Amino acid sequence: MKQVLYLPIACLMILSVLVFGNSPVFAFEEEALMPRVEIITPGMTRTIEISQNYSSPQDFSHFLILVLGYGGLSITLRKIDTEGDLLFLTGAGVSPAGIAPIFKFGITEVTLREAVEIGNERSPYGLLWILSWVDSPVHNPPYHYTLVLSF
Repeated sequence: MKQVLYLPIACLMILSVLVFGNSPVFAFEEEALMPRVEIITPGMTRTIEISQNYSSPQDFSHFLILVLGYGGLSITLRKIDTEGDLLFLTGAGVSPAGIAPIFKFGITEVTLREAVEIGNERSPYGLLWILSWVDSPVHNPPYHYTLVLSF
């Protein structure tokens, strides 16, 4: 019984630290440390349009996805409007299926794809933490790109 309760308690602790943690930030980073929280269930596809107003590391996209169900979750990050920009996708999936690190990068026009196994029949839940950003040696912000989550 103790092992069954360990993962939900650990996920709740991580979620509370990310959402309620206080840290001083610069005026232009006012939303950078607060993640966008999403809930996704089997059969759902979520498309998120992202605008990055400042260069990295001053601005990035930060998502915390609570996954209710089990199976493969597909992550697609796409930026096709300009060429020569560096696109980064990082994060981790935490569930009874294990911890799956995510790290992909490429130069636009590119589509980054990753799949993460979430949960199992006995424990159909998990947590996915995603960070993404664009860095460009040529173009100035704002940068626009798309994140698609399919479960």
